[in-house]
Amino acid sequence: MTLLFLFVAAAAGIVVLVYERRLKKENLARLQDYLIQVVSDTRLPSREKMIRIMDLFRQNNYKIEEAKSEKLVVSRREFGVGAALLWFSAAGIGLLVYLIYYFLKKPETLYIDLRTGMIDAA
Repeated sequence: MTLLFLFVAAAAGIVVLVYERRLKKENLARLQDYLIQVVSDTRLPSREKMIRIMDLFRQNNYKIEEAKSEKLVVSRREFGVGAALLWFSAAGIGLLVYLIYYFLKKPETLYIDLRTGMIDAA
């Protein structure tokens, strides 16, 4: 019974992991579309553009690392439910391993070109 539960957790983890990756791509595309809209809006002064862009990233739980007139660097650490389920399926102890990994891993950093609105995920 326990073994069956671990197999189900592993299968669910794979499904959720694939879904999370697809959702992440879609959300980055939406962010980029909004950034291009804001950057290309000629009615807004550059200070207002910067405020809107910074507010967008704050609302999406990003930490602003660096803000310059031409570049914005933001980062955040994401908890992956799919990865946690996969690690949990490794006899339950793997969840502890994933939690340790989550707190030790480097946050994902995005570099935003404020002249073009392009996002570079490095």
